[in-house]
Amino acid sequence: MNRIAQPSRWLLPLLLVAAMAGTAAAASAAKAPAPLPAFDDVDKDKDGIVTLHEVDVYPDAIAARLRKCDADKDTNISRDEYARCEHAAHAAAVK
Repeated sequence: MNRIAQPSRWLLPLLLVAAMAGTAAAASAAKAPAPLPAFDDVDKDKDGIVTLHEVDVYPDAIAARLRKCDADKDTNISRDEYARCEHAAHAAAVK
């Protein structure tokens, strides 16, 4: 009878740890923003520049993030600006 009682001593703490780990992973996934669409997908006219007109067709949350990629505030997003923005977004999501 004693052998049956021993596993129950560690089973509950083990289940609690597993539940906490699952909750933490879910919270982390919920905080991470969706990845930005690829530059070539946003650049609809394929001129190598993303304009605010091309950005505004996306849902508000994504469009707002894309607008922030315009580092020099010239209303165009170059491939370099976009790459820096993607890198910053990825680095923030990893934290």
